[in-house]
Parts: sequence; C-alpha cells; structure tokens
Amino acid sequence: MALQPTNPSADAASTEQVSRQHVNIGDYAVTDAGCELVTYGLGSCLGVALFDAAAGVAGLAHVKRANPSGQQANDDAVFVDAEIRALYSEMQSQGVTRQHTVAKLVGGIDTGNNTSLICTGIGERNIKQADATLAALDITVAERDVGGDAVRTVFFDGETGALTIETGCGDRYTI
Repeated sequence: MALQPTNPSADAASTEQVSRQHVNIGDYAVTDAGCELVTYGLGSCLGVALFDAAAGVAGLAHVKRANPSGQQANDDAVFVDAEIRALYSEMQSQGVTRQHTVAKLVGGIDTGNNTSLICTGIGERNIKQADATLAALDITVAERDVGGDAVRTVFFDGETGALTIETGCGDRYTI
C-alpha cells in the first residue's frame, strides 16, 4: 500500500509516494530507501531501530521482553537479545557493517503503576538488555527516547534513518 509521506511540510521534491510496512510485537523488518517502517503501542516493549547509511539499509524490531533471569536467548523473537541479533543478521546479509550501523531505542516505559509484581520493571530490563546486546555487537546507540510513562508509536524512514515518535498524548518529534 502506498501512502503520502508522514511529514506534512514535505516540499514538492519529496512528494513521491512512500510505502509503509508495519512491524508487529515480537517481529522485525528490514528495508531500504522508499519504505517507512512503523510500529505501534510501545509501552514496556522496546523499539530498536538500526540504520546503516553507507549500505542504505534500515531495520526496526518491536521487542517484547528481556530474557528470563538473564538466560541466553533462544530462537524466540519476543526476547530482546534474540530479536536484535536476528534483525542485525538479516541486515548484514544486505551489506550492513558494524562500522556504519547506529541504533536508536524507543519505549521501555515504567510499568511501576501496575499492581502486578510480575510487570514491574519490564521496560527498564528491556532497555538494559538492549544496551548490553548492542554493546556486544559493537553497535553504537546514537539516540534514545526511553522510560517515562508515555506510550509511543514509531515511524522509521528507511532512506534517511530519521525516527519520528508520536506519543499517546499527541506529541510528535523526530530523533
């Protein structure tokens, strides 16, 4: 499906249609120029965006939770470690290199108001594990918009690496 660019102030030179690919919970997608990756409802979940400008490849993962008790990741893509590694592996098959790859993290809200002790701290654990996994892969986190209490939707431009965030409160900004 082709949609107009999400930036309403785009000039006439950038009014060509852009395709949009949705990334569901526990999933990831890889794209190149001309496609926008979108994921909705990042609460305690974490959006991990990877971009290699030299290769012209972008990827976005919507990870659900940290590995239980710090265990090694299995093939279950809902776990932070496994999903980031799977995303990066697919991007490497399209020419991405560590030297040119940067990450952006979004989400991981504080679930402390939740009365269930099981849910407390999920966002913080997701952020810590994402940081550790990216460090192990030698990928720099260039930007982050994490924590707090605002649910976020992410629009990731596969051409520029710009990541636009829209909160449940109606705020919209780009990192």
